[in-house]
Amino acid sequence: MSLERLRELCELNEIDLSEEEYKKFERYRELLKKWGKRINITSILSDKEIEEKHFFDSLLGIKAFKLYGLDYHNKLLGDVGSGGGFPGVPLAITIQNSTFDLIESRHKRCVFLEQVKRELKLPNVKVLCTRVESIDRNYDMLLMRAVEDPIEAIKITKHLLEKGAILCIYRGKERFSQEIPNYIIEEISFEVKGIKLRRHFLFIKSAK
Repeated sequence: MSLERLRELCELNEIDLSEEEYKKFERYRELLKKWGKRINITSILSDKEIEEKHFFDSLLGIKAFKLYGLDYHNKLLGDVGSGGGFPGVPLAITIQNSTFDLIESRHKRCVFLEQVKRELKLPNVKVLCTRVESIDRNYDMLLMRAVEDPIEAIKITKHLLEKGAILCIYRGKERFSQEIPNYIIEEISFEVKGIKLRRHFLFIKSAK
């Protein structure tokens, strides 16, 4: 069976995907492996690791949104520093009634993301080949993954947070207990079934 690991983890963690969505993930995995050998998209190129560390991990955002009490349907979301499309593309495959901007400043990665959009037939995805600081849109939510410094993340997205966007940061093992003046921060944490992992998410919004 294709995508066995992704199917197993999604079923254990009550993330429902259709067969059509699994087919898109399968094609996505093929593109990552093909392009990953030519340009620096990701160092993770084995099937199991792509399914666990990129696809499934991106989809855990859905559980975090629900625990935070956030309605993620019919929204405009920006994936900041999208890179290979994480978490924006997996979420766009699954949340088809919301629109996702993949914000990426590196040209080669933008070309890859455009290819992904075409191949996976994702009309709810737009690739913005620029830095987030130059964007002026009214986002409902901004997504960032593999962020070492949440303070720096706030700094580069401040103009969008002040317009009402909520910043969702995917974090690994490290908790974040620091207070940041003028911002409301809520951490959502949960254990993941089927893999030894406790996932942390930060939801940040302007207090102004």
